[in-house]
Amino acid sequence: MTFFQTVSLKKGWKEMDIEALERLIKSRRSIRKWKQDDVPDELLKKAVELATWAPNGGNFQGWRFIAVKNREIIRKMADAVQSVSDKIASQPEAMSWQEDMNRYRKNASFFRDAPVCIGVFSGAYQSPMDKVLVARESFDPEAREILGFRRFAPTAIQSASAAAATMLLALHQIGLGAIWLASPLLAKQEIETILNVPAEMGFVCLIAVGYPDESPQKDRKPIEQALKFVY
Repeated sequence: MTFFQTVSLKKGWKEMDIEALERLIKSRRSIRKWKQDDVPDELLKKAVELATWAPNGGNFQGWRFIAVKNREIIRKMADAVQSVSDKIASQPEAMSWQEDMNRYRKNASFFRDAPVCIGVFSGAYQSPMDKVLVARESFDPEAREILGFRRFAPTAIQSASAAAATMLLALHQIGLGAIWLASPLLAKQEIETILNVPAEMGFVCLIAVGYPDESPQKDRKPIEQALKFVY
């Protein structure tokens, strides 16, 4: 009997459930090439609905999503990202990382070929602790330091990221291929303008989606390199 079989019996878990989840997680890959078939709205709606069940700070649920299927709008967003990438790569400082910069420029706007792009946005969030710290920030060095810790990984960004990760798994489960893109943040303001995003919402990331036209295979580092137990 395997470890999971033993634990399943003790805890009342359904063995196949964890095995199915493992297969789902380990078979998901970032997809960069898509068939040009239309993606039904209902599939996208289901994936986003499941994303909204992700954990989030204070159950604030400050996330918002915009599913863009208009190819001209997707092209405008891609052009904006490419323009900023080209500008940065042309700076003298970029010469120190020329090979990396050339690769980045080449891949900056490949999402223009995606049938759908889902923008992930979030409103600002302050916990009660944050409000106290902000009120003391100007005169209390300790409060200022703790706020720095909090701002390193803001609750709103953590929440939106959890939703994005959940969405990727949902999209994979229903047969779609997607990729989480942070590079469009280079053109954050331009994308917010293109999509007419309300001022109180901020662009976090872009999820490019479609029926996959590739099957990339990438492994992960051994768990021993990522996990440490403290007893």
